[in-house]
Amino acid sequence: MKNINYLTIIFISVLTVSCSKSSDPSKKIGIGSRTISYQSDKKVGSLMIPPDLTQPNIQGVFAEEIRITKDSEAQTELVNVEVARDNYRRWLIVDKPQSEVWALTKEFFRSYNFKIEKENQQIGIFETDYLEIETKVPDKSLGMIRAALSKALKTQYGLPIADKYRVRIEAANDPNKTEVYLTLSSIGEVVSGTLRLWQPREKDIEIETEMLLTLMVFIGSNESDAISKILNVEKEKQESVYVRELKESFATLVFPYNKKQTWSYLGWALDELNIDIEDRDPLEGSYYINISTSVGFFSGLLNTVSNGKTYKLTVREKDASITEVIFVDLTEENKLNTINYSYEFFNEIASKF
Repeated sequence: MKNINYLTIIFISVLTVSCSKSSDPSKKIGIGSRTISYQSDKKVGSLMIPPDLTQPNIQGVFAEEIRITKDSEAQTELVNVEVARDNYRRWLIVDKPQSEVWALTKEFFRSYNFKIEKENQQIGIFETDYLEIETKVPDKSLGMIRAALSKALKTQYGLPIADKYRVRIEAANDPNKTEVYLTLSSIGEVVSGTLRLWQPREKDIEIETEMLLTLMVFIGSNESDAISKILNVEKEKQESVYVRELKESFATLVFPYNKKQTWSYLGWALDELNIDIEDRDPLEGSYYINISTSVGFFSGLLNTVSNGKTYKLTVREKDASITEVIFVDLTEENKLNTINYSYEFFNEIASKF
């Protein structure tokens, strides 16, 4: 009889896991109806963090917990916030000067108890630390059998997930308008033997979009108008981005756009890959990036090149519809290895399009 009971529990457990994988309730939730809850008081010190990731800092910068909801009135006046979109990204166009949007956006993330880990207002980029998000599935969503099994085994569904954000704020053509780009990066807990580790995970586009919506409302947009703008903005037609091979020379990345569009796309791709941007020059069309071989997918690419090297990416317009991105090694060390790396790096960027 005991064996039958154990088999029954195992069968229910397997059935539960398979159901949870095949049906993701969050995918059925419409924009504006998902509650985002970051656990500012959650301790994760017992978890092991791989060397290519930083320890999630769960202690917020405020002593008390603050929550911003879409019903909160962060601004007393309505501010026009438009949404632009193409096949790869959404971004905001705010009717406020760049300095005001910078301060408001930082305050928005602090209200969620994110700590600003790195910022450079001169180039318009700041990054938060990692903060754990509530992943427990409510009993009503589990169903009666799974809820009872969860209580009996004293477990909960959903392994811990921690999120961080990079925000890029750029001046628009109009000095009284500002463009805001928001990029989510996530890590998730996995179990490896007796260890619990954090590893990179595919980001949740719904959470990124919800945070974009909530930021719009925080800045001063009407909630229903903001939802409508996010849902109704049209995609632009996109063409392919490719890497051009040159014999015994660094790779060249080719965009089928003018210089301004290519500059914007390159910035977005660097955000998506979480590349450290040391500096940038919009007039010249250059990004200065710092690559550490211990971070993300780069960890195995440059095993003979020193850590923390700085490279220059320069955008050069060939004509109105073709622009090239040139890879420059400022140190001119280990040229052959760096040439190979330039192809790996540019192919990784091209894969985003």
